[in-house]
Amino acid sequence: MDFSKEIKKIGIVNSSKSSFVKSYATRLEQLIVLEERWLAKKGTEAALTGLFDELAQDKRFDTVRILDHLEDSATDFGTNPSADIWKDIAKICKENGVDAIFSLASHDAETQYSLKKTKIDELDMMRDRTSVSAQEITLETLIENGWRIYDPKQRILVDEFTSNDQIISSAKGASPIEALQAIDKRRETLLEQSKSSGSSYAQRMQPKQLDVKRDYYVAGTRNFILADDKIQNGAFQEAVTLWEQEVTNSKPRISGRACYNLAVVSEYNGNLNTAIDWAKKSYQLLKEDTTLDYILALEERQANKKVLNSQQANILFED
Repeated sequence: MDFSKEIKKIGIVNSSKSSFVKSYATRLEQLIVLEERWLAKKGTEAALTGLFDELAQDKRFDTVRILDHLEDSATDFGTNPSADIWKDIAKICKENGVDAIFSLASHDAETQYSLKKTKIDELDMMRDRTSVSAQEITLETLIENGWRIYDPKQRILVDEFTSNDQIISSAKGASPIEALQAIDKRRETLLEQSKSSGSSYAQRMQPKQLDVKRDYYVAGTRNFILADDKIQNGAFQEAVTLWEQEVTNSKPRISGRACYNLAVVSEYNGNLNTAIDWAKKSYQLLKEDTTLDYILALEERQANKKVLNSQQANILFED
């Protein structure tokens, strides 16, 4: 994700609101609703912790802190903040020494359950194992987390993203409630998934390394052979020197190949403008479709430079 380089300190807030007005007709439904209420509190804490732990390892940021002393109403910024709300965001940032706000804008957990008749084995009075009627319960819990990032200096909503995760649990018991109570480690699983949601969102924003394979010419003159050996040993500048000697070669085929190789090494060094210039010189000399394709690829990368600023390109040389 393309962050302003001025964003070095991050404040994390919980803007989500939980409102439970669900009714229940049975003891089973009551227990499930109570679980949802528990998850609403513990799940948000886990999601914020997951985000914090991941951002704290991101070297782009000097400071990451959870601003848990703020009231939820004070952090309900919305998707299109007014001028006054941007002032509130800026004030929160200034008072807490941060540059931007990462908000858990929404958190919702909803569980649907189903029952079906089944059989379980029990020991009778004689300690013999016998099959008896039972109930199998299946819980399907959908956890939804909504995230937003606010940059008060530029007054922009940097990002908005919603994740959805489903957890399915089942167990058997002599009654529906006993079946519910027999589900093993459901709470732990739900919390781990909520924490993973925060962690995954932070990972989504981290710079990505791109592996880009580029061919280059290794034959034509002795300098090309020597340059290939230099490339294989990581001596790129020495290879550049050898190719530069061939740029003025009287044979267009040799000069064009040298220009092409200089384009590849320029891209490797992150100099897209220089790479495009060398590639165009190569095309003028060689008139090869592969060189034209390379020019188009370079120009596409240049056009998307805003995105690529947050990505590291790893050029792989192939002879």
